[in-house]
Amino acid sequence: MVEVLSQRLILMFSGILMLFSVILLRFYQLQIIEHDNYINKVQSGVERTIEVDATRGLIFDRYGRSLAINEPTYVVKVDLQVVDNKSLNSTLLEVINVLESNGDEYIDTIPISKEEPFIYTGSRTSINQFMYTIPYNNHEHRQELLALPAEELIEYLYKQYGISNTMTNEDARKVIAIRTTMYPYTYRQYKLPTVATNISEKTVAFLQENYMDFPGVSIDVEYSRYYPYGEIMGNIIGYTRIMTDTLFQELEPLGYDADDVVGHEGIEKSMESILKGEDGKELIQVDTVGRKINTIFEEPAVKGNDVFLTIDIDLQQAVFDSIEKRLSEALIVRLTGSRIGIEPVTARQMLVSMVECSQLLVSKMQNSEEGSFQQAIYDDLVEEYNTFDEVVKSSMTLQDLLLQWITIEESVLTDKQIMAAMSEQGTLQLTDEEIRNIRRDPSGTGEDILIQQLTDGYLKPSQMAIDPFSAAATVIDTNTGEVLALVGYPSVDSNMLSSNFNSYYSTLFDDRSMLWNRSTLTIKAPGSIFKMVSASAGLMEGVITPEDIINCSGVYTKAGEPHPACWVYPLTGEGHGDINLEKAIEVSCNCYFFEVAFRLGEKYTDPYGGINSLTDYAIKFGLNKTTGIELPEKQPNVSTPDSLVRQTVSSILTGLRDMSDVGLNTRTEAVVKTFSKSFFSPDYYDTNTIEGQVDYQVRYDTERELEKLLQVAMESTIDNMVEVAFHSIQGYLQLNLSSIVNEVVNNTMAEITDRSLKLKTMDQMEEQLLIMIGEATRDVIQSVVSNISRNDILEIYENAYTALYESELRQGNNQDIINYLYSKLQTIQNDYREYVAKVEGQVARGLVEAISSYLLGDIYMEWNDGITVRTAIGQGYNAFSPIQMARYIAALANGETVYDLKIVGGIYDQKDTKAYIPTNNKVVGSLDIEEDYIKLIHQGMLDVTQGNSGTSRSIFGDLNIDVAGKTGTAQESSHTHSWFAGFAPVNAPQIVVVTSVYNEDNLGSFGSQIARDVFAAYFKLEQEVVPSTLDNKFLD
Repeated sequence: MVEVLSQRLILMFSGILMLFSVILLRFYQLQIIEHDNYINKVQSGVERTIEVDATRGLIFDRYGRSLAINEPTYVVKVDLQVVDNKSLNSTLLEVINVLESNGDEYIDTIPISKEEPFIYTGSRTSINQFMYTIPYNNHEHRQELLALPAEELIEYLYKQYGISNTMTNEDARKVIAIRTTMYPYTYRQYKLPTVATNISEKTVAFLQENYMDFPGVSIDVEYSRYYPYGEIMGNIIGYTRIMTDTLFQELEPLGYDADDVVGHEGIEKSMESILKGEDGKELIQVDTVGRKINTIFEEPAVKGNDVFLTIDIDLQQAVFDSIEKRLSEALIVRLTGSRIGIEPVTARQMLVSMVECSQLLVSKMQNSEEGSFQQAIYDDLVEEYNTFDEVVKSSMTLQDLLLQWITIEESVLTDKQIMAAMSEQGTLQLTDEEIRNIRRDPSGTGEDILIQQLTDGYLKPSQMAIDPFSAAATVIDTNTGEVLALVGYPSVDSNMLSSNFNSYYSTLFDDRSMLWNRSTLTIKAPGSIFKMVSASAGLMEGVITPEDIINCSGVYTKAGEPHPACWVYPLTGEGHGDINLEKAIEVSCNCYFFEVAFRLGEKYTDPYGGINSLTDYAIKFGLNKTTGIELPEKQPNVSTPDSLVRQTVSSILTGLRDMSDVGLNTRTEAVVKTFSKSFFSPDYYDTNTIEGQVDYQVRYDTERELEKLLQVAMESTIDNMVEVAFHSIQGYLQLNLSSIVNEVVNNTMAEITDRSLKLKTMDQMEEQLLIMIGEATRDVIQSVVSNISRNDILEIYENAYTALYESELRQGNNQDIINYLYSKLQTIQNDYREYVAKVEGQVARGLVEAISSYLLGDIYMEWNDGITVRTAIGQGYNAFSPIQMARYIAALANGETVYDLKIVGGIYDQKDTKAYIPTNNKVVGSLDIEEDYIKLIHQGMLDVTQGNSGTSRSIFGDLNIDVAGKTGTAQESSHTHSWFAGFAPVNAPQIVVVTSVYNEDNLGSFGSQIARDVFAAYFKLEQEVVPSTLDNKFLD
């Protein structure tokens, strides 16, 4: 018994020993052999690598005043790797409740009402943009989503984001807003989406104290871009935001991530590589709810470089304020309707334009107070909108309905009700008394209220597209090319674009063109401010002298009909009489400068000799090139035959390169219609050869008979032939557009004959089209011709040759032709391929002629003396931007040097040298105009502002500084644009000022008044407000 027990104990202890051995071996494996592996696994659960965004460089004006800074703000972020998908939506709703209870806002860019019934509240543009931010499979799917009513789209997003049915629809709408914000970050490992910005310390404290209840939710400090002068510098500075997909494709090779914040437009974009810092990385430990508890390793970010502009922000402010003030005065003139010949504007027209320009938004109405004007409007809009069927709703938003309401003649809303609602939204600023009066009696029009709002500066021209609402002004240093002020009005607000992009950007797509910097991108005919170029050309070429007297009768008859006239002739019925150059500049006499251009043509008798001579001087002043400023700039257009051909051909061929399927069908149909009338070109034959002479003489017989055969052969293939030709041309242009344009232009201008410029261009276009139609088109032509009987083709040529041969024998005039025909008749049966090729060549030439005729047939592009003389007064095809005219006037002012302009004065290198690096002034040309001539032109310009007959004497006459100036008026369609260009002081020029008021339409001398304001601000002169009257205004 004991023995058995002993054996059992031995077995038991052996088993225990073996078990402990296994455990010890396992411990050894875990602790020793696989120690590092398991440590890494454990650490990987609590460690996270995050990107540390580099601080963007700052932007300053020339005196170190801040134009773009980085402001720290508290933001709420969500870590999608920590939060449980099942609890994500409920967690987000709890965060939303906290934010709302503390008066903070979460990011909500959804253009859909916040309450049921869900309807679209934004514009079509904002809805279309929104569709790019939500889950969709492909383009077709996105188009399907775009067609959905708002309620069905909310249901779709319900499912996409896995929102529980227990959540109310209003709460689900809130969660959808944040989930849409987070969606682009779904697959980005090191970036956490921000769901709320600029939150209060109260929210910060609550979320931090209760962090266990908000897994994955963290508070961070981010630097947001702030622009102290957001609107007045908007079109210069630009803005920053996450890059677009297109921009990412461009910047990815440079090391950018898809969600990097980069510069868009303006200096923020052009100086992106300078302003951008170098991102760092941080390896951190986090707890179970994703909170950072320790930094393990840090690679610091490097701040971007600072940029100093040449802009003087005080002067920029003064220019902006002057433009806004003077345009407001112009609009008041139209509202009062007090001037004869001026088209008045009604309050309703102005209000309609304001609504079109997003100055009354339905999206703001839905959160308005009960009993407010906008709440009443919103309720009525929704009530009517809900009576529409789904087809109507799919094509109309509430904003569309609002615009329809106020546009119709029998509107349910009065002017005053609309203005009261606008006041509630902050667009206007009506007094409490005005609001009470409207509640008592909303009837009547609103002109008086709008006039007062414009006078007080509460309503601005930028809030509508009622002319004149736009203008530009440029101020530059005459001796360096530094840009001191650059205003294109109206301008965007950089702060709105950076912080509230989605809602703000969608309001910019209207007739105001807010993103367009008119100082650098709007090119117009300069009118009379170009006359100093013509004066320089006339003097230097010796066709006039300072003393020469030219008679202005009011109408100039030397340059053909229609006779160009001096600006004074329609007003007085006569001209300026006998005048010299100085007086011609003072009174802006057109006829004087017509004569200068005409005399240049008499001196240089080659075709285009006169205009080419005038152009040489435009080139001397730098008007043929962009200015070099570090901003996007439109290419100028000097009025020459070359530029006319280039502009026309480039536009036509670009249209072919970019044509859509619809465009292809339209072009094909038109060319087929022309081509089917005649398959042969009358210009095909080279009559310099015997063969060409023969073919030309027999063309009527051969073409008449061949046309019959081709009509049958082409019947089912002509459409395909033309379509193939266009496809070939399009493909060729996608690779060779620039070279083809240059080839057509250069070859056209190389022909020194008096032949029509259009015909020369068409000939060269056809030569290039013959190349571009390619082998594919020639294959189709060959296939068509191969279907015609060989014997039929030979018989046609044989009969024609025989008839001509017999005729020539009878006359005996040309033995060479007789011999040639005899030879051909002997070998015609053996030379079948030659005649087939002849037919194919004729068809190809006929095809390209039909295409060329379609492309150029209705375009006027001739050049004559009339265009040349009009070019001399700044008309013709001249077109320049204010910044380009400013460079020209600066060269004229300093009398010697043409500078490239610059708006970047220097860079402070934060990355390496820690030093300021100035940008260099760049000289690009020298005028080489005699000093006495320059002084004479300066004196004429001084007479403009101080002479007895000067066109701006009433504006500048009492200004305590000598300003040399020139006014200009440019006609475009039914509108006129006004210019002023000048510099001061005359004897030692410091600055140039160029202004342009678009569609001023002879309302007054507002452009000159803006210039006066600018000179007074720069030189710190006391000035009295000059009333705008017709007495100040001189047409030129």
